[in-house]
Amino acid sequence: MEKKAEIIKPSILFHRNYLRFRGGHLKVFDYFNHAKFSDQYHPEIYLTPQSCLIHPWVGEPRIKDHYNPKSASILFLAGMDWTALSAYPDIENSIPVVNLIQGFRHSTPSTALFRLLRRRAIRICVSDELAMALEATGICNGPIYVIQNGIDLGLLPNSRCLGSETIFIGGVKQPSLASALAERLRAQGYAVNCQTSHIPRSEFLEQLSRSKIAVLLPLETEGFFLPALEAMAMGIAVICPDCVGNRSFCVDKQTALMPLLDLECLEAAVKLLFLNPGLAAALCSKGKEMSLRHDIRTERNMFLNILHQIRPQ
Repeated sequence: MEKKAEIIKPSILFHRNYLRFRGGHLKVFDYFNHAKFSDQYHPEIYLTPQSCLIHPWVGEPRIKDHYNPKSASILFLAGMDWTALSAYPDIENSIPVVNLIQGFRHSTPSTALFRLLRRRAIRICVSDELAMALEATGICNGPIYVIQNGIDLGLLPNSRCLGSETIFIGGVKQPSLASALAERLRAQGYAVNCQTSHIPRSEFLEQLSRSKIAVLLPLETEGFFLPALEAMAMGIAVICPDCVGNRSFCVDKQTALMPLLDLECLEAAVKLLFLNPGLAAALCSKGKEMSLRHDIRTERNMFLNILHQIRPQ
């Protein structure tokens, strides 16, 4: 009896230098799982020797002990992963490269990431604003797609407000401002949980879920800003200043309040929500509705459609 030919799945090789948890690592992990979920590809990942022993891929049998890009069908890169291909200057001409773009450093001429735009790749931007910034450089080599970040709604804890005045301040990226805001609000009798140091993601989400109002402080410019969307998904009233990449889901006075990244303005926004519970409730409702548009399954399907277009025969 004639044996059926074994179907060899195209391999997708990921690369990470995982020094500590960052949102960018989480997204690469999501994309790894998208490929794994599809059952049409064989994703593998190489973690640099400098990487922490505790990382999202712990227990994953597809971790490679060395990085051999020539053995892959497709290469997946994000951030400075391009440095792993410095010894392979033309590899993208024979092996498709998918480049996840998560920040505006890529479009800033003074950065190494900007120069890498000349290398050919299929680039996936996490926001429309990022895609426009890349297009404006005039040097981007290869097609540009937009896949807005998605969240796995099933992994988020249920919101559990501890009291009528529980405020969570997410201030890892703006620690001085966050601490000053917390001190000022506590002096006025508000219950405040101010987080300014890195903690495990599960603990961050747990603390966030216990708040009625979340003040989430991004950098001045970010490619996206996932914590604001996660808070919306948990039914929490969000205060989040504009950081460019959050404009598609943070809509001022509709899904969030977007004051200036300024102490007085942030304090006024918090007080406004306590003085106007109707506005707070509306933000919670509209924010929740917005979060449903960012289901992780939408992100997965869009990514798999791109892979299908470049899949080696």
